[in-house]
Amino acid sequence: MDLLAIAIAPGIAIILFILHRDAYNREPKLNLLVSFVLGGLSILPAIFIEQLFYNQADNSIAGIAVKAFLVVALTEEVVKYVALRYYSFRQPSFDEPLDGIVYGVVVSMGFATVENILYVQKFGMTVGIQRMFLAVPAHATFGVLMGYFAGKARFSKDRQRLLLTGVFWATVFHGAYDFFLFLQQSPEVNANVSAGLLTLGAIASLLVSLRLSLRHLKQHRRLSQKTNRPTDFMLVRRAGPNEIPVIQSLAYEVWPATYQSVLSKEQIDYMMDMMYSTASLEKQLQAGHEFVIIYDDNVPVGFASFSRLQPDTFKLHKLYVLPSQQGRGTGRFAIDRLAGAMHRDGASKMRLNVNRNNQARTFYEKLGFVVIGEEDIDIGKGYLMNDFIMEKNIG
Repeated sequence: MDLLAIAIAPGIAIILFILHRDAYNREPKLNLLVSFVLGGLSILPAIFIEQLFYNQADNSIAGIAVKAFLVVALTEEVVKYVALRYYSFRQPSFDEPLDGIVYGVVVSMGFATVENILYVQKFGMTVGIQRMFLAVPAHATFGVLMGYFAGKARFSKDRQRLLLTGVFWATVFHGAYDFFLFLQQSPEVNANVSAGLLTLGAIASLLVSLRLSLRHLKQHRRLSQKTNRPTDFMLVRRAGPNEIPVIQSLAYEVWPATYQSVLSKEQIDYMMDMMYSTASLEKQLQAGHEFVIIYDDNVPVGFASFSRLQPDTFKLHKLYVLPSQQGRGTGRFAIDRLAGAMHRDGASKMRLNVNRNNQARTFYEKLGFVVIGEEDIDIGKGYLMNDFIMEKNIG
C-alpha cells in the first residue's frame, strides 16, 4: 500500500496544482478523468514500441542519443499527444488556451502515474522517492509544453504546425532529460564522468523545462483571467488637464458609434465641439466636474465625469466606453467604482440623463437605475436633447 501511495501521490498532487491554477473556467470532471485514463493507457503502445527498438541502438554516445530522443522521448510524447489531440482537444469544454495546458498535464500525469507504479513495484521505495522529485515533474513539464501549443492551436488557423511544435518541444526536453541519465550506460562516458554529474545534467534540463513551463502557464492563465474575469485588470483613475487629449481621443471614437442611430451627423459634430473641445473640457474641470479614465490592463478604454448636484446626490454627466469593451462588464465596473466613491463622500443617490431613444436606458435599468422624469434641453442652434432622468440609490 505504501508503494502504491508513493507511486500515485506525485501525479495527483501535480494535477491538483494545475486545477488550482485553472480558477476561472474549470473543466468538467468527467473529461479530466477520461483524459487521465487515456494517458495511463497510452503507456501500453509506448512499452511495445520501446521494447521493439530500444536494443537496436548500441551504447555509444550516438546510440544513446537515438534511444533517448527517438525511441523513448518521441514515442512517449506521440502516444500522449494522441490522447490529447483526439479526445481532450475535441471536447466543447476546451474553450480557452489554458485548457491545452490543463489537459496536457492531466494526460501526462496519467502516463507518468502508471509508469511510476511499474517502476516502484519493480525497484522499490527509493526509486519511488527519486521519481517523485524528478521523473514525474519532468513529465508534467513536457505536458505543459505540449499543451501550451495545443491551446494556441485550438484557436488558430495554423493548427497543425502549432500542434506539431508542441510535440517537438516536449520531445526535445524529454530527450535531453533522458539523454543525461542514459549516458550512464555508455562505457566511454562512464570512464570519464561520474553518474552524479550526469544526473545533474538531467536535473539542469528539467529546470530549464520547468522554467519554460511556468512561464507558459502564467501566460495562458493571465489570458484565462482576462477572458473570464476582465474587470480584474480594470481600474478607474482621476483625470486632470493633462489627460484632456486622452478623453478627446476616446470621445471621438465612442460618440459617433453611440449616437449615429439617434442623432444627425450635424448634431453630433456640433455637440462634440461643444463638449469636447479643449476649451470646453477645461471649463468643465474648472466648474467642478470630476473626470476619470477607465483603464483595462493599463490601456484607456473609457471615461466618465460627475459632480455634486445636491448634498445627497451626484450627477453622472458622462460615461462612455469603447465599442470593443461593451459586453465585458466595463460600464458596470465603472458605475460600481463611482458609486462607491460617491457614497464615501456622503451621497446616497446617483443621477444621470440618457437620451430617450438610446438603448443605454436598458443597461442602466439593469444596474438599478429607475426613470424619475423627462426633460428636453435646448443646447443651441435649434438642437434639443430629449432625455430621461434616471436615478439609483447608492446608500
